[in-house]
Amino acid sequence: MTDEDKQLHVRIPRELYMKLKVKCAYEGTSIQDYLLGLIIDGIGANGGHGPSLLIVDDESIVREALRDSLKDSHEVVEVGTAEDALSLLSKRDFDMVVTDVRLPGKSGVELVKEIRETKPYITSVVITAYPSVELAVEAMKQGAVDYLVKPVSADDLEKIVERFRIRKEEKGATTSGLTAEVA
Repeated sequence: MTDEDKQLHVRIPRELYMKLKVKCAYEGTSIQDYLLGLIIDGIGANGGHGPSLLIVDDESIVREALRDSLKDSHEVVEVGTAEDALSLLSKRDFDMVVTDVRLPGKSGVELVKEIRETKPYITSVVITAYPSVELAVEAMKQGAVDYLVKPVSADDLEKIVERFRIRKEEKGATTSGLTAEVA
C-alpha cells in the first residue's frame, strides 16, 4: 500500500460528533477539513514555528517592528484595519490577534468583541498608546486576555505568547474520546 492510498478513520462519540457537526456548519466547513486543520495545527504546519499571530495596527512601523521581532519563532501576518483583520479571519484562523485600540473604522476593542463572538478560541491582546483603566477594563470585558502599552516590548509580547502556548499544551487532551486508525 502506498502513502497516497492510506486513509485515516476517526471514531468519535455521538455527542462529540453532534457538537462538531454544529460547529462546522456554523463555520461553513466540512468535518474532514476541520479535523485536518486541527491535525495540521497540532504538528506545526507553520514550519515548526510557535503560535500564529495576526498583528492589527494602522501604523506600519509598529506592525513591522512586531513582525520583525516575532517572525523567527512565529508565523506573523499583519494588517492595518479591523475590517481587513475580520476579512482575513473569515478565511483562516490564527492562534492570537494583537490589535491596537485606535484603528480607522472599527476600534480594536470592537474587533476583540467580534472575534470572541465568532471565533472564541482565538486569543486577543490589546495594545494602545493611550492607556486608561477604563479602556483596559473594557478590553478585558470584550475578551482580551492582556493589555499592553506602546511602545510594546517584543519581550513582553513574547511572554504573553509563551503563556498562551503553555496553556494550549496543557489543554491538549481535550479530544478525549477520539480514536484513529490508519488503513
